[in-house]
Amino acid sequence: MELNTLPEQRLGKEPAQTPLLEVRDLSVAFPIRSGLLQTVTGRIAAVNHISLRINPGETLGLVGESGCGKTTAGRAILRLIPHGIAEISGQVLFESTDIYAVHAARLRAMRRHIQVIFQDPVGSLNPRMTVGAMIGEPLLVHRLVPKADIPARVVELLQKVGFTGDVMNRYPHEFSGGQRQRIGIARALALNPRLIVCDEPVSALDVSIQAQVLNLLSDLQSEMGLSYLFIAHNLAVVEHFSDRIAVMYLGRIVETAEARTLTRDPKHPYTQALLSAVPKPEVNRTDHRIVLQGEVPSPANPPSGCPFHPRCPIATERCKREMPPMEIKGGDPAHYAACWETS
Repeated sequence: MELNTLPEQRLGKEPAQTPLLEVRDLSVAFPIRSGLLQTVTGRIAAVNHISLRINPGETLGLVGESGCGKTTAGRAILRLIPHGIAEISGQVLFESTDIYAVHAARLRAMRRHIQVIFQDPVGSLNPRMTVGAMIGEPLLVHRLVPKADIPARVVELLQKVGFTGDVMNRYPHEFSGGQRQRIGIARALALNPRLIVCDEPVSALDVSIQAQVLNLLSDLQSEMGLSYLFIAHNLAVVEHFSDRIAVMYLGRIVETAEARTLTRDPKHPYTQALLSAVPKPEVNRTDHRIVLQGEVPSPANPPSGCPFHPRCPIATERCKREMPPMEIKGGDPAHYAACWETS
């Protein structure tokens, strides 16, 4: 049995509702090549047998430290990793259709409904295109509206994300970081998507601007019925914004639960360490900070057994030998963690 098999499949039950997105046993490995002939000498397991689901109108937060594989997982879900660059296995089902099993024309049609907001609001915008051209381009490519109506639609989208006045003929360098991210959001909304993958959309912004962008995303979700895969490394932000949270470590999902449950009663030692590092505003609060020892192991040479055991303060010999399965913890049927030593 794989570590991250979906809870519904493991228990032989059907989910409460048909998920908008369902990821089954997804793995992404990048080959390591060396020598004159570029012979494959190893593999980097960036994503290792993860499974997750997102229901209509729901936000799933995917959290973990830098290098854990969460951005690679997001790009694999979007099928943005170029063919031949990595070895990809598993299924990514959007509305019950596997995006890795469809031909190019069908995939292009499906991309209308799955959009992305990138982390870097500067690098994600073409500096040689005006705002109007960038937001209007997907409308032109997918032929959703008559060409003559595209400018009006672009203005409507810009107003939806908080712009006033004529900004269509301006270029990205004329805007602040927060404004650029709003332009990226408007571009993602252009095709009326059902799911948006948010790849650390606020990590490059000032704290005050982060709150504005998060509130905007929340308002758009309520207005348009959007679903989000919200990728981040800041658990405080993820808790505020997500309905459910999945915690990722070294390419694997190690815990998943409702957002409030996970942050109030974390079961996996890695989740506990992440939460202990979140700053607390209370002056007299004396929570114990968990400082993990050692470095994150290399995904090219992962440890045996539980991938967290070299840094885990409660690891046993069993943890070093055997991979723990995802199991119900604390009696909550929606709370799963992969740990031998917690219940």
